[in-house]
Amino acid sequence: MIVKSMSRKVPSFAQLVAYIDRDEGQEAYRIRHNLLARDPERIMAEFERNGALLQKRKNGVYLYHEIISITRARGLSSEEQKTRLRDIAEQYISARCPDNLVYGGLHQDKEHSFHYHLMISSNRASDAKRLRLSKAQFREIQIQLERHVLEKYPELEQKVAIEKRSDRQIRKAEAELERRTGQRPKREEVLSRVFAAYQASSDRDSLFAALGREGLELYVRGRNLGVIDLESGKKHRLNTLNTEMADRMQLRLTEAQTQQERSALQEDLHEDRESARAAFAGEKEKAPEAQTETAREEDDMLEKGYTATPETPSPERKTKIERDEITPDPLRDKMTHEDWKKRDGFLHKFKASWTRTMDDVRKALSPEEEQAREEQETRAAAKPEPKPERSGPSPEQQAWREEIDRSRAQSRGRDDGDRDRD
Repeated sequence: MIVKSMSRKVPSFAQLVAYIDRDEGQEAYRIRHNLLARDPERIMAEFERNGALLQKRKNGVYLYHEIISITRARGLSSEEQKTRLRDIAEQYISARCPDNLVYGGLHQDKEHSFHYHLMISSNRASDAKRLRLSKAQFREIQIQLERHVLEKYPELEQKVAIEKRSDRQIRKAEAELERRTGQRPKREEVLSRVFAAYQASSDRDSLFAALGREGLELYVRGRNLGVIDLESGKKHRLNTLNTEMADRMQLRLTEAQTQQERSALQEDLHEDRESARAAFAGEKEKAPEAQTETAREEDDMLEKGYTATPETPSPERKTKIERDEITPDPLRDKMTHEDWKKRDGFLHKFKASWTRTMDDVRKALSPEEEQAREEQETRAAAKPEPKPERSGPSPEQQAWREEIDRSRAQSRGRDDGDRDRD
């Protein structure tokens, strides 16, 4: 089996879609991963819309053209082989790019093989960042896929090709030693023991245990990994033994911590916090203004919002986490396993990206309204508070005014009578 990847730095989606569809009569074996359309032109449009989100960068990759090929088996019909090859391609997609756009088609124009052509977007659906795998990560996916095929589909009669260890150029002195004595060079023997330990491990801890069983001990010097042969005490750099094995060992060692390790870390933090409190209380009895270094570190953690036991994030922080504006902190934010699992899902990433995009669109389409609203708020804040309106006269004032009017009327009548007599 062969797995080949070729990157393209121009958005040539139309050309590759036409090339994939050139082998007619294979509609039953088409692969449409994270695609809504079924028509080739609409599929091309989906890839172009998703590619338009990519951050502009010189020599940036827009898409990948990848090929998965198997040799034809003699004991199976063509339809059975093509069905199994489709399952292999889907298994490869789920491991290599589960959240990207993928369009694939099967070709059978070669007499000795069946092969799939896959067009893979360089970014996840609705994401502006490119998904990049290191050589070691891509190599590991290829090896795991080959193992899966050999174990699940032995009837396909495939041979080990990807995992086959490349022959290292043996130095002339080592070749001469092997020719004269018949013994394998020491470095070849150490490399085989390292390879056996890697095969027998599944994570970082099991790798250390497997190396110990082989009589080896791992060491790090700067950026270089190496092993110590406990029998002879000699050190061997992995890059010198085999660069491919060095990359795979580095990948195994940098894997994320397990849930048990995170739980143990939280328990250690809790114990440190309790001991710091006890120490701080003892120091406070002796000298009220004294404070231990551990207590100061605890205060610094509390000021930053960290606690020994994660707490439910505030509504504002929870909103930012849901929009992918910030990354949750396992030591600070209390989240369930389902919440962590949803963060890696396509629907969550699409929803968060869509929310951020719509907010940006609203701000971009109505800058005048936004500016007018800000100016109105500024004027309202600077405007003095209006004075309260004067209320009407009170009942006492009204009675007092009526009494004055009556007195004025009476005095006016008296003046008129005196004026008549005169």
